[in-house]
Amino acid sequence: MEKILLEFINTLDLSLKQQQKEAGSTLGFSKLTVHQLQYLDAINDLENPTITELAKKLHITKASVTVGVNKLIKMGFVSKTQSKADKRVFRVSLKESGRRFAAAKNQALQDYGKFIRSVLSKEEAKQFESILTKLVDLFQTS
Repeated sequence: MEKILLEFINTLDLSLKQQQKEAGSTLGFSKLTVHQLQYLDAINDLENPTITELAKKLHITKASVTVGVNKLIKMGFVSKTQSKADKRVFRVSLKESGRRFAAAKNQALQDYGKFIRSVLSKEEAKQFESILTKLVDLFQTS
């Protein structure tokens, strides 16, 4: 069981990275690092987060987030706007190129999900979903 689980995780990881790389190459994202891709994912998930919210989601310091966000601004993937109510607060949002990345990644994940479901029976798909739900809950609470 352990060997096949590790093989599955490794295969899934490699396959998703390959899909992201292919999607990234066609959309111009090949110059982004893994950390920068994680920033874009988090910004998309949180929908215009503050620097503090982004730091919390990524489990890193606000100073690191500021540096990372500033690099993405220079690359043209995100923008940062200062709050009118509190000048200490900045919100980060995806620019068009960042939104294209998010859409391409979402499509790749949906395609991957369809690919996995295509080899499972309805009963197997239900069981697989139940197991994955337990695993996601476990990872999110630890």
